[in-house]
Amino acid sequence: MFEFFRSVKNRYRVVLGQKYFLIAIFISAGILFGGYLVNYYATEFNDTFTYPSVGDSILDNLPTYNLEFLYGFGIYILLAIILVYAFLFVPERGPFILKTYGFLFLLRGIFMLLTNYGPPAGFFYAGGVTPDSFVMDRFLFKNDLFFSGHVAIPFMAYLLFRGTNKYIEAFMLIGSFAMAVTVLLMHIHYSIDVVAAYFITYGVYAFSNEVFVKLNEKFLGWRGFCCEHKNSEIMISITDKK
Repeated sequence: MFEFFRSVKNRYRVVLGQKYFLIAIFISAGILFGGYLVNYYATEFNDTFTYPSVGDSILDNLPTYNLEFLYGFGIYILLAIILVYAFLFVPERGPFILKTYGFLFLLRGIFMLLTNYGPPAGFFYAGGVTPDSFVMDRFLFKNDLFFSGHVAIPFMAYLLFRGTNKYIEAFMLIGSFAMAVTVLLMHIHYSIDVVAAYFITYGVYAFSNEVFVKLNEKFLGWRGFCCEHKNSEIMISITDKK
């Protein structure tokens, strides 16, 4: 246990010693917060309208199942693991993770305003939240459909953490598939919302991986704290930094 905390300390000593790291964290946190606000208020605005449901070849042949625990608590468990893993094991990727999620939330808010259709037939929460659904009581919306955030969040984590730990990669990928099955069986999302989430999320990741690195170079004169761009990530060897 002592060795673990010492490795975390060493990791932070290295990244905090890098020029512009704190500036990058501050800017990236602002991007994340701004993206979250756009997503949240776009969702609230969209829910002031009543839109018709549309057909879905898959959902029309599926009954509605009660997977409320996975839908409500499952996504929060995934979020907690993402935060803990990023904070303790890959702080050097922190700025890239924050701004990539920020752009994902921003794009989701815009897409929701452009896709005006109501929840699928058989929507699990059509009658409102169940009495013991205290987790969902504040954050349940009807028209936040395209694209699925439950699928996009863990899949983005899989992309962001690639190359760091094969177990966390597999867990996040499986988590995204589990969320996909959950929202479909509960008739919370259409199949297009789920399938598109994978393509859009990868597109956001690729965009962030290229564009933000170029912006760093242009305005800050450095290549830092990214994921796949050649020579862009500060690689930390704990054995060399004791």
